[in-house]
Amino acid sequence: MKIRMACALAALVCISMLAMGCKKQVEEPYPAYTAQQYYDMGLQAFTAEDFVQATQYFETAASMAPSMADAHYYLGLCYIKQNMLRKAEDSLVTALRYNPGLLGAREALGVLYYTKGDYFQARRELEQCRAMYSTNPQVYYYLGNIYMSEGNCPAALAMFTRALELDPGSIPARQGYDQAKRACGKGPGKPAPQPRIEKSFKGGGKAIDPSEF
Repeated sequence: MKIRMACALAALVCISMLAMGCKKQVEEPYPAYTAQQYYDMGLQAFTAEDFVQATQYFETAASMAPSMADAHYYLGLCYIKQNMLRKAEDSLVTALRYNPGLLGAREALGVLYYTKGDYFQARRELEQCRAMYSTNPQVYYYLGNIYMSEGNCPAALAMFTRALELDPGSIPARQGYDQAKRACGKGPGKPAPQPRIEKSFKGGGKAIDPSEF
């Protein structure tokens, strides 16, 4: 009888220990990361061109730290890479709300507006980039196209000149420069057709896409 009770007690102890072990295993928390760590993992995924994974990391970082402007900026770039332009615009606008001096976000937003055909907003953002001493040749190239569409060839010529200073090998900027120079030689110009929407332009032997920042 005593032996039977001892065995039963031992079995209960074993079951209890197993149950505690299972409970501990189930309740084991997942590794907790900070917003900065999610942001850093997002940068790694972005650099590896895994934009879907990068989007998830940047979304998490932005949700944990809503004022992290850089997370919203890179999230906007990820959306652009995936052709989710409305979300891209929202993310870039949010980035600039938290950090108006984030030049990369403003450049990306200006070019995004241009490629969407919203030239009024594009000019506003790109002019601010110019005032912030942007060294991105696309800023001046697209401004040149906008000024040409308004018949303002002197301003367009200045913009194309600056684009070529920053990227001497840019064929579209060179073409824009030549067109503006011819127009300026004819006196006041008439309003030209709407600006050309360039999916990319070649400069320095490298194709530069509007989504590359």
